[in-house]
Amino acid sequence: MITRITIINGKDSSPLPKANPENIFQAHPLWARDIENFGPWNSEDAEYRTYSTWISGSRTGVPVAVCGSCVSSLDVAWRLNSLEDLSDWGSVLAVEQNTGRGQVRREWISPPGNVYGTIKWPSLPEVKPGEVRPVWNRILPLIVGYLTCNALRDLGVDAQLKWPNDILIDGKKAGGILIEERGNVTMVGIGLNLSYAPERSMLRADYAVPAGKVNTETMQLGPLETWVELIKHFRGNFEQIISMQNTDDFLYELQDRLVWFGEEVKIVDGPEGVDRGVICGLRSDGGLVVDHNGEQHEIYSGSVMPL
Repeated sequence: MITRITIINGKDSSPLPKANPENIFQAHPLWARDIENFGPWNSEDAEYRTYSTWISGSRTGVPVAVCGSCVSSLDVAWRLNSLEDLSDWGSVLAVEQNTGRGQVRREWISPPGNVYGTIKWPSLPEVKPGEVRPVWNRILPLIVGYLTCNALRDLGVDAQLKWPNDILIDGKKAGGILIEERGNVTMVGIGLNLSYAPERSMLRADYAVPAGKVNTETMQLGPLETWVELIKHFRGNFEQIISMQNTDDFLYELQDRLVWFGEEVKIVDGPEGVDRGVICGLRSDGGLVVDHNGEQHEIYSGSVMPL
Protein backbone atom coordinates (compact mmCIF):
# COMPACT_ATOMS: atom_id res chain seq x y z
CA MET A 1 0.00 0.00 0.00
CA ILE A 2 1.01 3.62 -0.39
CA THR A 3 2.43 4.88 2.89
CA ARG A 4 4.71 7.68 1.73
CA ILE A 5 3.74 10.95 0.05
CA THR A 6 6.71 13.12 -0.94
CA ILE A 7 6.72 16.70 -2.20
CA ILE A 8 9.89 17.25 -4.23
CA ASN A 9 11.58 20.62 -4.47
CA GLY A 10 14.33 21.01 -7.06
CA LYS A 11 17.47 22.77 -5.89
CA ASP A 12 18.92 25.69 -7.84
CA SER A 13 21.12 23.47 -10.00
CA SER A 14 18.35 20.94 -10.71
CA PRO A 15 15.89 20.86 -13.64
CA LEU A 16 13.26 19.47 -11.26
CA PRO A 17 10.48 21.94 -10.41
CA LYS A 18 10.34 23.79 -7.12
CA ALA A 19 7.45 23.20 -4.71
CA ASN A 20 6.54 23.18 -1.05
CA PRO A 21 3.35 22.45 0.92
CA GLU A 22 2.44 26.14 1.17
CA ASN A 23 2.49 26.96 -2.55
CA ILE A 24 0.73 23.71 -3.43
CA PHE A 25 -1.91 24.58 -0.82
CA GLN A 26 -2.44 27.90 -2.59
CA ALA A 27 -2.60 26.39 -6.10
CA HIS A 28 -6.25 25.27 -5.89
CA PRO A 29 -8.92 24.66 -3.20
CA LEU A 30 -8.85 20.90 -3.84
CA TRP A 31 -5.08 20.84 -3.42
CA ALA A 32 -5.48 22.85 -0.21
CA ARG A 33 -7.75 20.14 1.14
CA ASP A 34 -5.34 17.37 0.08
CA ILE A 35 -2.35 19.10 1.67
CA GLU A 36 -4.27 19.36 4.95
CA ASN A 37 -5.64 15.82 4.83
CA PHE A 38 -2.31 14.13 4.01
CA GLY A 39 -0.24 16.23 6.44
CA PRO A 40 1.68 16.89 8.59
CA TRP A 41 4.64 17.49 6.26
CA ASN A 42 8.21 17.17 7.51
CA SER A 43 11.12 18.74 5.65
CA GLU A 44 14.18 16.66 4.72
CA ASP A 45 17.31 17.53 2.74
CA ALA A 46 20.08 15.16 1.72
CA GLU A 47 23.22 16.74 0.27
CA TYR A 48 23.67 14.04 -2.36
CA ARG A 49 20.24 14.71 -3.89
CA THR A 50 19.44 17.44 -6.40
CA TYR A 51 16.16 18.11 -4.60
CA SER A 52 14.88 18.47 -1.06
CA THR A 53 11.63 16.93 0.15
CA TRP A 54 8.64 17.24 2.42
CA ILE A 55 7.42 13.81 3.52
CA SER A 56 4.12 12.69 4.98
CA GLY A 57 3.61 9.20 6.36
CA SER A 58 6.07 6.34 6.66
CA ARG A 59 9.65 6.56 5.43
CA THR A 60 9.23 3.19 3.70
CA GLY A 61 6.95 1.97 0.93
CA VAL A 62 6.32 2.91 -2.68
CA PRO A 63 6.20 6.72 -2.86
CA VAL A 64 3.99 9.17 -4.63
CA ALA A 65 6.16 12.16 -5.54
CA VAL A 66 4.19 15.40 -5.80
CA CYS A 67 5.80 18.14 -7.90
CA GLY A 68 4.86 21.71 -8.74
CA SER A 69 4.40 23.31 -12.14
CA CYS A 70 6.40 21.34 -14.73
CA VAL A 71 6.54 20.51 -18.43
CA SER A 72 4.78 17.21 -17.71
CA SER A 73 4.68 14.55 -15.02
CA LEU A 74 6.21 12.15 -17.56
CA ASP A 75 9.31 14.30 -17.85
CA VAL A 76 9.70 14.49 -14.07
CA ALA A 77 9.23 10.71 -13.78
CA TRP A 78 11.94 10.07 -16.38
CA ARG A 79 14.25 12.47 -14.54
CA LEU A 80 13.70 10.70 -11.20
CA ASN A 81 14.19 7.34 -12.90
CA SER A 82 17.54 8.49 -14.30
CA LEU A 83 18.54 9.40 -10.73
CA GLU A 84 17.46 5.88 -9.64
CA ASP A 85 14.85 7.49 -7.38
CA LEU A 86 11.75 5.86 -8.87
CA SER A 87 10.96 2.22 -8.17
CA ASP A 88 8.31 0.04 -9.81
CA TRP A 89 4.87 1.46 -8.97
CA GLY A 90 6.56 4.68 -7.91
CA SER A 91 4.72 7.66 -9.35
CA VAL A 92 4.76 11.41 -9.95
CA LEU A 93 1.74 13.68 -9.57
CA ALA A 94 2.08 17.21 -10.96
CA VAL A 95 0.05 20.10 -9.62
CA GLU A 96 0.16 21.79 -13.02
CA GLN A 97 1.68 21.05 -16.44
CA ASN A 98 3.03 23.66 -18.81
CA THR A 99 3.11 21.41 -21.87
CA GLY A 100 1.25 18.24 -21.01
CA ARG A 101 1.34 15.58 -23.70
CA GLY A 102 -1.79 13.95 -25.09
CA GLN A 103 -2.45 11.49 -27.90
CA VAL A 104 -0.22 11.94 -30.98
CA ARG A 105 1.86 14.41 -28.92
CA ARG A 106 -1.02 16.89 -28.77
CA GLU A 107 -0.91 19.38 -25.91
CA TRP A 108 -3.07 18.51 -22.90
CA ILE A 109 -4.48 21.63 -21.21
CA SER A 110 -3.34 21.25 -17.61
CA PRO A 111 -4.34 23.85 -14.96
CA PRO A 112 -4.26 23.06 -11.21
CA GLY A 113 -7.14 21.00 -9.80
CA ASN A 114 -6.93 18.00 -12.13
CA VAL A 115 -4.89 14.77 -12.08
CA TYR A 116 -1.63 14.73 -14.09
CA GLY A 117 0.19 11.60 -13.02
CA THR A 118 2.81 9.13 -14.23
CA ILE A 119 3.51 5.63 -12.91
CA LYS A 120 6.63 3.56 -13.46
CA TRP A 121 4.88 0.37 -14.50
CA PRO A 122 6.29 -3.01 -13.44
CA SER A 123 7.64 -5.46 -16.00
CA LEU A 124 5.14 -7.45 -18.04
CA PRO A 125 5.36 -11.18 -18.92
CA GLU A 126 8.31 -12.06 -21.15
CA VAL A 127 7.99 -12.23 -24.93
CA LYS A 128 6.90 -15.57 -26.36
CA PRO A 129 8.95 -17.31 -29.08
CA GLY A 130 8.36 -15.66 -32.45
CA GLU A 131 6.84 -12.48 -30.97
CA VAL A 132 8.46 -9.15 -31.69
CA ARG A 133 6.72 -7.58 -28.72
CA PRO A 134 4.86 -9.24 -25.83
CA VAL A 135 1.10 -9.27 -26.33
CA TRP A 136 0.52 -7.92 -22.82
CA ASN A 137 2.67 -4.89 -23.69
CA ARG A 138 0.57 -4.20 -26.77
CA ILE A 139 -2.66 -4.09 -24.78
CA LEU A 140 -1.25 -2.15 -21.82
CA PRO A 141 -3.29 0.99 -22.69
CA LEU A 142 -6.44 -1.15 -22.50
CA ILE A 143 -5.35 -2.68 -19.19
CA VAL A 144 -4.70 0.74 -17.67
CA GLY A 145 -7.97 2.09 -19.07
CA TYR A 146 -9.91 -0.85 -17.64
CA LEU A 147 -8.30 -0.46 -14.21
CA THR A 148 -8.89 3.30 -14.24
CA CYS A 149 -12.59 2.86 -15.06
CA ASN A 150 -12.97 0.29 -12.29
CA ALA A 151 -11.12 2.47 -9.76
CA LEU A 152 -13.34 5.44 -10.61
CA ARG A 153 -16.43 3.28 -10.22
CA ASP A 154 -15.21 2.35 -6.73
CA LEU A 155 -15.13 6.10 -6.05
CA GLY A 156 -18.71 6.48 -7.29
CA VAL A 157 -17.97 7.63 -10.85
CA ASP A 158 -19.53 5.76 -13.79
CA ALA A 159 -16.64 5.70 -16.29
CA GLN A 160 -16.18 3.92 -19.62
CA LEU A 161 -13.21 3.30 -21.90
CA LYS A 162 -13.19 4.67 -25.43
CA TRP A 163 -10.84 2.50 -27.48
CA PRO A 164 -7.95 2.61 -27.16
CA ASN A 165 -7.00 5.06 -24.39
CA ASP A 166 -9.65 7.65 -23.47
CA ILE A 167 -11.76 7.75 -20.30
CA LEU A 168 -15.37 8.87 -20.84
CA ILE A 169 -17.92 10.03 -18.28
CA ASP A 170 -21.49 10.62 -19.49
CA GLY A 171 -20.23 10.40 -23.07
CA LYS A 172 -17.60 13.11 -22.54
CA LYS A 173 -13.82 12.72 -22.49
CA ALA A 174 -12.64 13.20 -18.91
CA GLY A 175 -9.24 11.59 -19.20
CA GLY A 176 -6.61 9.94 -21.30
CA ILE A 177 -3.70 7.51 -21.09
CA LEU A 178 -0.28 7.92 -22.69
CA ILE A 179 2.44 5.26 -22.50
CA GLU A 180 6.13 5.89 -23.13
CA GLU A 181 8.81 3.20 -23.33
CA ARG A 182 12.57 3.64 -23.17
CA GLY A 183 14.58 0.46 -23.21
CA ASN A 184 13.00 -1.88 -20.69
CA VAL A 185 11.29 0.88 -18.71
CA THR A 186 7.61 1.73 -19.18
CA MET A 187 5.99 4.92 -17.94
CA VAL A 188 2.20 5.22 -17.88
CA GLY A 189 0.85 8.77 -17.96
CA ILE A 190 -2.73 9.39 -16.85
CA GLY A 191 -4.64 12.65 -17.07
CA LEU A 192 -8.06 13.12 -15.46
CA ASN A 193 -10.21 16.24 -15.49
CA LEU A 194 -11.47 16.58 -11.95
CA SER A 195 -12.44 20.23 -11.55
CA TYR A 196 -11.77 21.66 -15.01
CA ALA A 197 -12.59 20.63 -18.58
CA PRO A 198 -11.81 22.77 -21.65
CA GLU A 199 -14.70 24.35 -23.53
CA ARG A 200 -15.58 23.10 -27.02
CA SER A 201 -13.94 26.17 -28.59
CA MET A 202 -10.60 25.12 -27.05
CA LEU A 203 -10.65 21.58 -28.50
CA ARG A 204 -9.13 20.58 -31.81
CA ALA A 205 -11.46 20.79 -34.81
CA ASP A 206 -11.82 17.01 -35.24
CA TYR A 207 -12.55 16.08 -31.60
CA ALA A 208 -14.54 12.88 -31.20
CA VAL A 209 -16.50 13.86 -28.09
CA PRO A 210 -16.68 17.02 -25.94
CA ALA A 211 -14.56 17.31 -22.80
CA GLY A 212 -16.01 16.41 -19.42
CA LYS A 213 -14.93 16.21 -15.80
CA VAL A 214 -15.25 13.94 -12.81
CA ASN A 215 -16.40 16.30 -10.07
CA THR A 216 -19.97 17.46 -9.65
CA GLU A 217 -21.80 19.76 -7.26
CA THR A 218 -22.26 16.86 -4.87
CA MET A 219 -18.84 15.17 -5.26
CA GLN A 220 -15.48 16.92 -5.05
CA LEU A 221 -12.50 14.56 -5.32
CA GLY A 222 -9.04 16.00 -4.74
CA PRO A 223 -6.09 15.29 -7.10
CA LEU A 224 -3.86 13.59 -4.52
CA GLU A 225 -6.80 11.77 -2.93
CA THR A 226 -7.84 10.41 -6.34
CA TRP A 227 -4.31 9.49 -7.40
CA VAL A 228 -3.64 7.50 -4.22
CA GLU A 229 -6.85 5.51 -4.76
CA LEU A 230 -5.94 4.84 -8.40
CA ILE A 231 -2.48 3.53 -7.48
CA LYS A 232 -3.94 1.28 -4.77
CA HIS A 233 -6.42 -0.17 -7.25
CA PHE A 234 -3.77 -0.70 -9.93
CA ARG A 235 -1.42 -2.50 -7.56
CA GLY A 236 -4.21 -4.60 -6.11
CA ASN A 237 -5.62 -5.82 -9.43
CA PHE A 238 -2.89 -5.76 -12.09
CA GLU A 239 -1.34 -9.11 -11.13
CA GLN A 240 -4.76 -10.77 -11.29
CA ILE A 241 -5.16 -9.64 -14.90
CA ILE A 242 -1.80 -10.83 -16.20
CA SER A 243 -2.16 -14.12 -14.33
CA MET A 244 -4.84 -15.06 -16.86
CA GLN A 245 -3.68 -17.69 -19.34
CA ASN A 246 -4.25 -15.47 -22.35
CA THR A 247 -5.32 -11.96 -23.22
CA ASP A 248 -8.68 -13.08 -24.64
CA ASP A 249 -10.06 -13.74 -21.15
CA PHE A 250 -9.21 -10.22 -20.04
CA LEU A 251 -10.45 -8.56 -23.23
CA TYR A 252 -13.77 -10.36 -22.89
CA GLU A 253 -14.18 -8.78 -19.44
CA LEU A 254 -13.08 -5.40 -20.83
CA GLN A 255 -16.01 -5.31 -23.27
CA ASP A 256 -18.30 -4.38 -20.37
CA ARG A 257 -16.31 -1.16 -19.94
CA LEU A 258 -16.05 -0.36 -23.66
CA VAL A 259 -18.19 2.58 -24.74
CA TRP A 260 -20.49 2.05 -27.77
CA PHE A 261 -20.01 -1.72 -27.75
CA GLY A 262 -22.63 -3.21 -30.09
CA GLU A 263 -23.35 0.20 -31.61
CA GLU A 264 -22.51 1.68 -35.00
CA VAL A 265 -19.77 4.30 -34.91
CA LYS A 266 -17.91 6.56 -37.30
CA ILE A 267 -14.33 5.48 -38.04
CA VAL A 268 -11.72 8.11 -38.80
CA ASP A 269 -8.40 7.16 -40.44
CA GLY A 270 -9.22 3.45 -40.22
CA PRO A 271 -8.92 0.72 -42.89
CA GLU A 272 -9.44 1.90 -46.46
CA GLY A 273 -13.11 1.91 -47.41
CA VAL A 274 -14.33 1.46 -43.83
CA ASP A 275 -15.74 4.71 -42.47
CA ARG A 276 -18.32 3.21 -40.10
CA GLY A 277 -19.18 -0.07 -38.46
CA VAL A 278 -20.66 -1.79 -35.42
CA ILE A 279 -18.17 -2.42 -32.59
CA CYS A 280 -18.34 -6.17 -32.00
CA GLY A 281 -15.17 -7.16 -30.15
CA LEU A 282 -11.45 -6.95 -29.59
CA ARG A 283 -8.57 -8.92 -31.06
CA SER A 284 -6.24 -10.73 -28.68
CA ASP A 285 -3.59 -8.09 -29.44
CA GLY A 286 -5.95 -5.21 -28.66
CA GLY A 287 -7.21 -4.38 -32.15
CA LEU A 288 -10.82 -3.19 -32.36
CA VAL A 289 -13.17 -5.38 -34.41
CA VAL A 290 -16.04 -3.70 -36.27
CA ASP A 291 -18.70 -5.14 -38.53
CA HIS A 292 -19.19 -3.23 -41.79
CA ASN A 293 -21.83 -4.52 -44.21
CA GLY A 294 -21.58 -8.02 -42.77
CA GLU A 295 -17.79 -8.16 -42.95
CA GLN A 296 -15.51 -7.85 -39.94
CA HIS A 297 -12.55 -5.47 -39.99
CA GLU A 298 -9.73 -4.97 -37.50
CA ILE A 299 -8.68 -1.46 -36.50
CA TYR A 300 -5.27 -0.74 -35.03
CA SER A 301 -5.05 3.01 -35.64
CA GLY A 302 -7.37 5.92 -36.16
CA SER A 303 -10.30 6.91 -34.00
CA VAL A 304 -13.94 6.02 -33.42
CA MET A 305 -16.73 8.43 -32.58
CA PRO A 306 -20.52 8.38 -32.33
CA LEU A 307 -22.54 8.92 -35.51
